[in-house]
Amino acid sequence: MGHLHNLGPAVPLLLLFACDAIATRQATPTAMLAAAPARDPKADKADKAARRAERQAAKARGNKATEKAPPARPAKPAKPAKPSAPTAGGAPLPPCPHDNALTYRSFGAGFLRTWCTGCHSSALAAADRQDAPDDVNFDRPELFKPHQRLVYERAVLEVHKSQIDPASASPMPPAGLAPAADLRRLGQWIACGSPGL
Repeated sequence: MGHLHNLGPAVPLLLLFACDAIATRQATPTAMLAAAPARDPKADKADKAARRAERQAAKARGNKATEKAPPARPAKPAKPAKPSAPTAGGAPLPPCPHDNALTYRSFGAGFLRTWCTGCHSSALAAADRQDAPDDVNFDRPELFKPHQRLVYERAVLEVHKSQIDPASASPMPPAGLAPAADLRRLGQWIACGSPGL
C-alpha cells in the first residue's frame, strides 16, 4: 500500500470511485429484479411452447413452399384458344364458336333421329339393334347426354380416320356416312356441350 501514497491525493478518490463502481454493478441486478413484475412459470412455458410451435409452422411452410414452388420461368406470350381438353380417354373437342346457334331442337334431335336411332333406340328389340349395346340409346335427350363424347369419337373422328385408312376405322353409322357438313355441325354441337339437352 506504500506505493499508493506516492500517487498523492488522487488515491482516495480513485478508491472511492472504484468502490462506487463495484457497489453499483452489484446493486443493479438486485434493483432491476426488485422492479420487475413477478412472472408466472406456467405462462412462461406456454409462451415458449407457442413460440416454438410458431417457428416450426413457419419452417414447415417455408419447406413446403420451396418443395412445391416451381422454378421461376419467364412469362410466355398468350396462345390462341385451344380445343377443349380431352375427357377421360378421348381426343380433344374442337373449340365452341361464340356464335353457336345449334341446339337439340334446331340440330341434335334431327341428326340423331336420322343417323342414330335406327339402331340406338330404347324402343327397339335386341334383334333390330344391329348389335348396338342395349344401354346406348339416343331417342331421348337424357339418354344421349352420357354418350355424347362417344358419338363425337365414332361419328366424327372415326370418319376422318376412315378417309385416311378405311381398314383401321369403324365410323358410325356403319350403314352409311352422314354428310360432311352435318358431321361438322355435330362436332360443334357436342363441343358446345350439346345445348338444349
